[in-house]
Amino acid sequence: MTRVIVEGPSDRGMAEAVLREAGQKVGSITVRGGKTKIDPLLSSYNRAARHSPLIVFRDTDTKCPLELRKYLTHDVEDMAPGFMLRLVHPMTEGWLLSDKYGFARYFHVSPGKIPTDTGSLVDAKSTLLALCMKSTSRDIRAEVVRKDGKTGPLYTDHLNEFASRYWDVAAASEQNDSLRRAVERIRVISAS
Repeated sequence: MTRVIVEGPSDRGMAEAVLREAGQKVGSITVRGGKTKIDPLLSSYNRAARHSPLIVFRDTDTKCPLELRKYLTHDVEDMAPGFMLRLVHPMTEGWLLSDKYGFARYFHVSPGKIPTDTGSLVDAKSTLLALCMKSTSRDIRAEVVRKDGKTGPLYTDHLNEFASRYWDVAAASEQNDSLRRAVERIRVISAS
């Protein structure tokens, strides 16, 4: 069983689906409440992973993943084999948008309006919200996004339901290199 740390509640479904696709079983998912609550604890998570596997999912927010990884792990000594920091590039919403047809079906939007290069989106969350504003489903428009373009009252619920029940991680992996690498790396860890 693998323990998982995520930034926010809307990342839970994504983490479950990615681990499932990689053949891992989720032991627990801890929501930390943002990257500022995750970053200072990376050394502690690394130490905890000496006893059982632990994966941290953290958005890059368009920062260079290689430079960000170096910066975040420069104080982490002797990386434990059971510890993994997966940088989500650019953010969870970008990974979810990478399953263009699944996203279009669930959120009732035109697949032609969904960007194909989700890894280069500057603000994938805003892109997702803008798409949902144009949904043909009144429920999606009312629940996922407010009229001012901010997250709606059931944003987190819909993202988690889509990610855990409808998101085709394999299809999304073909469109997003960051996601593909994450699944491959987690799959190798689960086989060892």
